[in-house]
Amino acid sequence: MRVRVPFGRGTLTGFVVAVTSEPETGGQPTRIREVLARLEETPSVPPDLLALTEWVAERYLAPLGQCLRLAFPGSPERTGSAARAKRSDAPSPVAAVPASDQSMLHMHRSTLHETPAPLRKKILDAIARQTHARLLLPAATGTLPGFYAEAIQAALDQRRTALVLVPETGRVEAIHAFFATYWGARCQMYHAGLSPADRQQAWTRIQAGEATVVSGTRSAVFAPLTNLGLIIVDQEDHQAYKAENVPRYDARVVAAERARRTGTVLVLTSAHPSLETVQATGADIAALGPAAPQADAPPVTVADLRETPFGDILSAPLADAIAARLADRSTVLLFLNRKGYASVLQCRDCGQAVKCPACSIGWTFHKREGLLRCSYCGRTGHAPESCPGCAGTRLVPSGSGTEALEETVQARFPSARVARLERRRTGGDRANAAILSLWQAKELDILIGTQLVVTRSPRPVASLVGLVYPDAALHLPDFQAAERAYHTLSDVMTLADPIAPGAEIVLQTYVPQHHVIRALAERNPSIFYESELAARQALGYPPFGRLIGLRVSGTKEELVDAAATRWASQLRSAGSASANAIDVLGPIPATPARVRGRFRRQLLVKGMDESALRQAVRATLAEMEKTSRAGGLRYDIDVDPQSLM
Repeated sequence: MRVRVPFGRGTLTGFVVAVTSEPETGGQPTRIREVLARLEETPSVPPDLLALTEWVAERYLAPLGQCLRLAFPGSPERTGSAARAKRSDAPSPVAAVPASDQSMLHMHRSTLHETPAPLRKKILDAIARQTHARLLLPAATGTLPGFYAEAIQAALDQRRTALVLVPETGRVEAIHAFFATYWGARCQMYHAGLSPADRQQAWTRIQAGEATVVSGTRSAVFAPLTNLGLIIVDQEDHQAYKAENVPRYDARVVAAERARRTGTVLVLTSAHPSLETVQATGADIAALGPAAPQADAPPVTVADLRETPFGDILSAPLADAIAARLADRSTVLLFLNRKGYASVLQCRDCGQAVKCPACSIGWTFHKREGLLRCSYCGRTGHAPESCPGCAGTRLVPSGSGTEALEETVQARFPSARVARLERRRTGGDRANAAILSLWQAKELDILIGTQLVVTRSPRPVASLVGLVYPDAALHLPDFQAAERAYHTLSDVMTLADPIAPGAEIVLQTYVPQHHVIRALAERNPSIFYESELAARQALGYPPFGRLIGLRVSGTKEELVDAAATRWASQLRSAGSASANAIDVLGPIPATPARVRGRFRRQLLVKGMDESALRQAVRATLAEMEKTSRAGGLRYDIDVDPQSLM
């Protein structure tokens, strides 16, 4: 239970996890202070959930107190997608769902028959036997909720409860509304977007057994359900399942551990599963997608940019396809995951990019507003007339963004009605909502968008989908770059309307032989999974090896450098003394090397034995914090990092 305790001159909330008759003082004299108040009259977190939070603290090298907060009501994990308080309890089945999410509700009983029969039987049999199993269900999101309902009912028939994790708050509301048509008040939403009072009420209903079907975002993996019979992780490849702040847990991994401990069936679903899930479930790679293009799938044309004049954003095949769609009054969606007019403003005299003074990363140039904007700290500034480094006056945009694409398209097709859909734009989210309304009303011809096109609802479908420069995502300095690119581009390709006459996808690239490009062009997931798994295995990256990302940050660069170098040295010494091989990569400047005035250096600890890695990091961290806290240094640990940038 939680208690209020004196701490210094103030008070804090503490967690009582055990009671002892003897204080653990290590033989040192101490003064015991009284607990001021209990926040609960009876223990509120069951022993199995308490043990799970202790496991999270051990697994992710995080303070136990931070992990315990996740299991208690009223202390929600804050996320960027859940900034405002929302409704709780069991709202009217469909009326409670925002109109923008109604398109998600193509979730009816008939869809359960689209689940492959052998896999459907395997899942339902495991639920009926009440035995633990971890199973992958590779299927498009829109075809699954009907089967979710069937699987949940099978668990309820066994007098057990069900938990459905989804990556985004908007989808929680849609899924919850659908489930409410089956089980009414037995359903409950649980996510960080609820107000503290609503979250407390939801938590109480779940703990009391009034709610037996819970749907929520990643923090719902700690919901106090008893007698769990089924956990579903919807869109399991989504990055939102990995927490960005301490404790940096992965809800998919925690769900797997909770399912193992409780003998629960765990079902992970995705149209393009993560490599970790494919490996962990022993999935048949050949079954992850069709071996040949589906009959109704729009064809994919690969446009080789090596044959396009340097500097041209549109290749001849894509430009011709756009002209053809405009001629027959069809719609065009152009995807480019770069905001602004150009990635950077570059000096042609010294070659340096104009950078944010607080983050040391190139400003994104927005030509129309005449502004530079940092994509990390949000700082803005006016474009300078001369280079801050050499005072040269030849500053030119480098790396085309959506604004430059819009300018090119309008110049090439002056009569077309064109709009851009992207985050952090003039007019904010209201402007984007207006653009989507125009698109739905068929008052736009060409829509240019970033990744927002696959996360906003209703999703904009078009007769022609052009992937303008997918190569940028492939070249990021990250071991997961290819996988992320494959997932994102696969999602964008689903926006090509299969029922539109002459629907087509044009994919522009400089690397047509890359396995991601080939897999997309041939609509054959096996090409991607087989190639990427082989590369990961050869290099010892997950899911075959384990990683722990480490970061040192501070306000004085020389202190940060010295601390990072010392930590790397200690880790190498610990590795040499271990029976298991430990590789230490770095330290190197983080990307970016400076954020909000703090210098950052990163290291990567790599090996096959995750226990040995954690032991080395834990031992050296204690020594680092003991000897080098001066200078405002901070040490961050990310077990199983989802990005090395």
